Amino acid sequence: MKKKDRILRAGMTHVLLFIFLGTIANAVSPKIWREDSQTAFLKGEPDGVSLTREGTVTLAPSYKRVANTGEDFVWALSVDKDKTLYIGTGNKGRIYMLKPDSDRAELLFDAPDSATVHIFSLAIGADGAIYAGTSPGGLIYRIAPGREPTEFCQTGDRHVFAIVARPNGGLYAGTGGDQGRILKIDKQGKVTALYASKDPNVVSLAIGAQGALYASTDNSGLIYQVRDQGGADVLYDAREKEIHSLSVGPNGTIYATAMAQSGRTEGNGREQKRSDQSGATLYAIRPSGLAMRLWNTDDPMLLDSVIDPDGTVKVVTGKHGRVYRVWPDGNATLLAELKDVNPWVMIAAHNNAMWIGCSGSGEIYRIEKEFAREGQLTSEPYDFDRVSHWGRVSWQSETPAETSVAVQTRSGNSEEPDDTWSAWSEPITTSGKPVTSRPGRFLQYRLILKTQSEDATPMVRSIKLAGLQDNVHPRILRVRAEADQSGNEGENPEFMEKGVWKIDWTAGDANDDALIYTLYFRSIGEPNWRLLKDDLKTSHYFWHTESVPDGTVEVKVVASDRLDNPIELTAEAVSAPFEIDNSAPTVQLHNIRQIDKKVRVTGSIQDAATAIHKAAYSLNSDDWKVVFPTDQIFDSPIETLNFSIQNLKTGSYTLVVKAEDALGNVGVGKTVFEVK
Repeated sequence: MKKKDRILRAGMTHVLLFIFLGTIANAVSPKIWREDSQTAFLKGEPDGVSLTREGTVTLAPSYKRVANTGEDFVWALSVDKDKTLYIGTGNKGRIYMLKPDSDRAELLFDAPDSATVHIFSLAIGADGAIYAGTSPGGLIYRIAPGREPTEFCQTGDRHVFAIVARPNGGLYAGTGGDQGRILKIDKQGKVTALYASKDPNVVSLAIGAQGALYASTDNSGLIYQVRDQGGADVLYDAREKEIHSLSVGPNGTIYATAMAQSGRTEGNGREQKRSDQSGATLYAIRPSGLAMRLWNTDDPMLLDSVIDPDGTVKVVTGKHGRVYRVWPDGNATLLAELKDVNPWVMIAAHNNAMWIGCSGSGEIYRIEKEFAREGQLTSEPYDFDRVSHWGRVSWQSETPAETSVAVQTRSGNSEEPDDTWSAWSEPITTSGKPVTSRPGRFLQYRLILKTQSEDATPMVRSIKLAGLQDNVHPRILRVRAEADQSGNEGENPEFMEKGVWKIDWTAGDANDDALIYTLYFRSIGEPNWRLLKDDLKTSHYFWHTESVPDGTVEVKVVASDRLDNPIELTAEAVSAPFEIDNSAPTVQLHNIRQIDKKVRVTGSIQDAATAIHKAAYSLNSDDWKVVFPTDQIFDSPIETLNFSIQNLKTGSYTLVVKAEDALGNVGVGKTVFEVK
């Protein structure tokens, strides 16, 4: 998915304008692209490499397609003591066997009844026979060495999703259809139902320490501990809908692969668990029921798990065909990504190898313990924000004898590589050499790891590439001047200093250069600017204007990138004109005329620069009373007054009128009169 609307500096808008600004020069500070973690490397495309939990890149185990059954699906795998692999397939209900060191899958069993379409489960019994669970007939077949296959039992259900051999003979089976059941089947094929789940399918079984039987379902994500005499207890209720597979470690820990969405399409009509989860989870569950979400993946399909002798767990995912190795602490290594492979089932092979069976192709793959001879990691394209010239590429690595590391690069100006990009460069085999790809906005690297020994691999810990952008002018998006109403520097507004203007601006630099600012001012009509403040590193300034003559002024901000460049580039912007007014309004009371027991007052208010904001009068130090000008609105520097004061008694009065301009300057007029 493309990452649109990338920004060049946080909090800025219209930043794409930077690309088109001004003269171009060389910037000093290169932009460094460094990758040195599993998270970073996983953003790329691995092919024949492992991405370890320690954050290194190594060669992956080698893998190859060993055989093709010619069927559509491989649903089940089982290995006998002679290392022969048995393969349960669909859609024709056939079982194949693959002998050691063979590359040809031989047909072992072809279901005699036309109703059998899938071999969903396989197990090697204590008697050495192969048992096969089928669908949709719900039959279990027995294929004994040297004998004709026979029908072992009828389960009475539509699907047999899982079977495991009982240690002393017979089987356990997990079935599905209308109701998922857990069955015990003795040596003669007699079926006993141990438990019927509320879910439609029991999809996995596993036997733990002391013969404990565990079962999982696909609708409610339940894991049961089943009693051999009948009945079951819920060991764990997962958030996810399906527990796709179960396996038990040497210490009794149960590992469960859980998927947010069920992989089965058939249900029994009961309401399914609603899950707000995405992806899939590997759970580690103690026999007591204490569960831990050991590892998570964004892949929606976590299909199978195999326990290693050292206590780690190998898991296989479906979307990208990836095999991971998960440690007990929850860290994981991406062992291999199987290109163009759709795995479904995985089982351990001899000599620490792994068998993989595929859905959609019927193919069998084998992952060996030996390293692949060559592997590559292709990074995702990195955005240097602007067209850049490339520096050197360096990496930290370990290269045992007969191993090597090389790097190729390519560049372009589109986010997704296409035919407009440069070709891959010649391999760079020595760290610290220059990148030879042409200048561009985007850069991509490809790590190439090689070995001539199946027991040795190179290891890359980190890679670093540098790009030097063309320098461009900074940009000032706006300049704003406003009277400081908040109390400068956090002071109490009641005691804030008059005549303080806050000048602030928004500026940025496409090269991420540090900016330094110079402020100038002038009165409207003046040709020359006067220095107000220089060497500012903040984007605001409090201007104390007491010594500035009243009148209309404007402020210019000049931004410079000289801190990061030997040849500076600048940008400037000018504020809208605003009024400096530190003088109080003049209040004149022209006439006091008595009419009966009231007086009429006439007068005027005048300010040198700004409009009158409000006025009020007080008589003999009484409360202030608001007055309005003759036109009933204060909106100009000159206003006239004509107001009456009612219900006056005989005596002497002191009248005070105060007026305040738009910037808070207060002027006062005073007169004394007699009422007769």
